[in-house]
Amino acid sequence: MRGQRVPAQPSNVTAHIASSDPNLAPLVITTPRSGWWQCVSEQGSRLVCWLEIMRVQATAKPSRTCHFVAMSGHELGFMGMNPYVKRRQDLVKRAEAWVFLGSDIGQPRQPNLIHASDDALEHWLLAALAKQGLPVDAKGPHSSKARGETAEIQRGGGRFVTLACASSVFHNVGDRWPEAVDVSLLARYAHALAEGALELAEHGTSGQALPPSV
Repeated sequence: MRGQRVPAQPSNVTAHIASSDPNLAPLVITTPRSGWWQCVSEQGSRLVCWLEIMRVQATAKPSRTCHFVAMSGHELGFMGMNPYVKRRQDLVKRAEAWVFLGSDIGQPRQPNLIHASDDALEHWLLAALAKQGLPVDAKGPHSSKARGETAEIQRGGGRFVTLACASSVFHNVGDRWPEAVDVSLLARYAHALAEGALELAEHGTSGQALPPSV
């Protein structure tokens, strides 16, 4: 098999929803948008969650500004993250939180993993998922190395939280519709994340408590 490199121009997709109180620290919702093959579960599932969060925020018009970025070059050294952060250096630490939507959300019969920079953001995500009856299978230590594009935020000292699921077809041609995703399960994740992000945009992480089931 022979391969050939060709020049290409990648692009991120960005949006923001302006706040009613510009003095509040903003919220950043991030996801990759590119990948190998059809990547229905790897990328498609988190784009569904990203769009649902955006829809809910746009309707509610929360107090806190919300930035959205779907990054290109995920499979090429996370290339999309570098220019986004370079142009917004102050946002790394200024943001209330960076919410990173990890891969394969809603893939059938696969465990999930959450990783947060601190207790408050971990508790926020646990509570958001619990409202949809979604358990958490594993939690990464706060100090462990962040995955994907979130590593850039960790290195910069920003606050972050990540949700991802395991996969039986990661970077595989089998990651395609409809076998690779449970739509009803994905809908529960999307609803949990959208409602949780709205709460985060309104109130931040002040007063976060562990959900009753934890």
